[in-house]
Amino acid sequence: MTLDGKKMTLLGACSVLAFSTVSIAEEATTEATNSANSNIEEIVVTTRQTTFANNGTDQVMLDQQPDASSVLSAVNNLPGIFIAEGGPFGSDDWSTTISIRGFNVGLAEQQVGMTIDGLPNGNSNYGGGSKANRYLDSENLQQAAVSQGTADISSPSHEALGGTINFISNNPYEEQRFWAGLSIGNNNAQRYFFRYDTGEIAEGTTAYFSYSHTTNDAWIGNAGGTTRDHAEFKIVSEQDEWTFTGRASWDDAWENNYQRISLAQFKENPDWDRLTDVVTGVPYIDQVYRPAWGTLRENWFGYVRAEYEDEQFSFDVTPYYHENSGRGDWLPPYVALISGGTVKDETTYGGSLSGGYTFTDSSGSPLAPNAGCTAKLTFPYGGGAPANNPPCLPAGANPGNSYRHAHYGKQRIGVTANGAYDVSENDTVRVGLWWENTDRDESRDWHRVLDPRSGIQFNNTPYWVQYDNTFNTKTLMLYTENTLDVGMLSIRAGAKKYLVDLKLHDNFGNSSDVEYASDSDILFTAGLNFEATEELELFAGFSQNFAAIKDSMVENAATRADLDLSDLEPETADNFDVGLRFNSGNIKATLTGYYIEFNNRITLISNGDSVTGIDYAGEQDNVPFNVGGIESKGIEASLSMDFAENWNFYTSVTVNDSKYKDNTPVSVKDNKVALSPEFQLVGTLSYYNDGIRAGVSAKHVGERYGNFKNTDQLPAHTVVDAWLGYTLDEGTIPGISQIDVSLNVTNLTDKRYLGGGTSGSYFIGAERQATANLTLKF
Repeated sequence: MTLDGKKMTLLGACSVLAFSTVSIAEEATTEATNSANSNIEEIVVTTRQTTFANNGTDQVMLDQQPDASSVLSAVNNLPGIFIAEGGPFGSDDWSTTISIRGFNVGLAEQQVGMTIDGLPNGNSNYGGGSKANRYLDSENLQQAAVSQGTADISSPSHEALGGTINFISNNPYEEQRFWAGLSIGNNNAQRYFFRYDTGEIAEGTTAYFSYSHTTNDAWIGNAGGTTRDHAEFKIVSEQDEWTFTGRASWDDAWENNYQRISLAQFKENPDWDRLTDVVTGVPYIDQVYRPAWGTLRENWFGYVRAEYEDEQFSFDVTPYYHENSGRGDWLPPYVALISGGTVKDETTYGGSLSGGYTFTDSSGSPLAPNAGCTAKLTFPYGGGAPANNPPCLPAGANPGNSYRHAHYGKQRIGVTANGAYDVSENDTVRVGLWWENTDRDESRDWHRVLDPRSGIQFNNTPYWVQYDNTFNTKTLMLYTENTLDVGMLSIRAGAKKYLVDLKLHDNFGNSSDVEYASDSDILFTAGLNFEATEELELFAGFSQNFAAIKDSMVENAATRADLDLSDLEPETADNFDVGLRFNSGNIKATLTGYYIEFNNRITLISNGDSVTGIDYAGEQDNVPFNVGGIESKGIEASLSMDFAENWNFYTSVTVNDSKYKDNTPVSVKDNKVALSPEFQLVGTLSYYNDGIRAGVSAKHVGERYGNFKNTDQLPAHTVVDAWLGYTLDEGTIPGISQIDVSLNVTNLTDKRYLGGGTSGSYFIGAERQATANLTLKF
């Protein structure tokens, strides 16, 4: 689709379907009020009684992160949350992982729901998924609200096994304003941000538009990096009992990736992920050339919202549209040999990989290694075979390798609708639905590298299109809930059901369509909330959560005759929460205990994860397995305390015990869940007075097991962040209403540690990053 076509699609969705949905994160409504003496937005949160654990970011957590940072990083200090980003500012989606209560989001699993203004993000996986940083700049983030475990019943996600993170965009200013921001940091990091608030353009109507451009080099080595362009538009109109909202965002990113390494490799050299900086002309070595490891993504997302509320009845309806397109790059160290397929215009369509060759003679014919030569390279992946080693080839041998592209495309159109009716003063009924239709395309093509000795430039015409699949997913979620208030006690009970139909179509026509019905049983929720005093409330909650079988889990089913996924079961989880919340104004505290029964966990197992040389079977990619049940239990606590004058201390503690319940081909009963932190401790000290803000925050993550067999124990680590900022108000410089300068340092001690990854292979956490920020408001 052309750029104009995308714009017309978004505008059409916003103009024809003029409806909307309420932000559902913990049923919190937020508003920003501009402080007269600072550039800090005061966050005011009004929360209806909830029967589940929920936490939200505050202004200190937003100040802690540089302006250029990913919005995901803002939630890392909340209890129960572990965010690991391999690149500065979260600049590499490939290496970004999230863990909550033994549930993970990463390359192999997507088990935590993510919403933008209460709308589904379209899943968070690498192959066509889009995490929150694709939709939202940090300056436009009002709050990130986390429901751990027993999330709100209306949450529109079918991967919210471990809860939901809702990223809420801020509203336009009521007065006209223009922002200009500049950030400069290590690794040649540069970011420009512009935002224009219109002020009131009609009665009760305000809007803003923002744009940012970010670049940074890779922090490991001397090659590769990230370029990102991002734009947002939001309009809000309040008319009597009605509120209308429209929002659109565009994001275009080119990211070079970081690679997973083993625990032994980390101990050997914790500063290197084993990707290289230069082209050697040896295909086997150049397969780990960082600039050839690429994630290219473009996202368009838009919605319109209509909300109505009177004294007894409220409802909201939201249609939305999302388009995602992109590419994933890699440099296979050989030219593929193909069995079968259809040849047209020098390109083979379909067929299977039957081997490959790495060197040819002057006429282009493949060469075998010299007889008797057994010498191997030593890097990477065990050094490969003699056929990969130039000294084992005849003189004058020419290297040959490929540039492999995985192409991703997605179009989502959907709607959410929610209604609430007060049957009486103490009895409220809620009903709602979520419907979505998703079409996702994925194909893979192989291109010959023109001259492997000089660079990675490739022939634009592929010599092989390996596969071309289209997936269609239709989702319908229905729910109902009743809340009864009896004095100081609030009682909730509800039920919901998912109807999910998945269809896979091979565009080559070589196999029949594959269809899955991934419906849930009726899922029940229940909860109690007791207001013991004006300051203290107790809660208890239960919910049955569900994750449908996703297209990424069955994408090989149409092309592999040996792959039988008929026994694959959707994931389910029973979540129990019990806890308390305390708020006396200057002291806010939470304490939650939880117990979770997680069944039918699905993990993608890659044959290529342990490659020792060319492994053509590894090209078959990831295969999904149900790896049995998991039992998780733990405690989460947080405390925020204002003390002295202008000082705040915040801490959060997480103790989590997640174990496998069954023996499976990849897991052992009673082993700890891979990559799930068992202990986390956060401490933050912050100061604000007369335009000065400063703080230091430390997060400790205890030892954890990294692989299914529990033979890798990842070392504990503590990461420290610090920040300092100052705001000059109107009158300091004529024509400028506000000047803000700040310095943020993440990973202050330059700690080397392992973040997330997959079982047995892990990403190195990003190094120290100092960022200076300047913001002018006119």
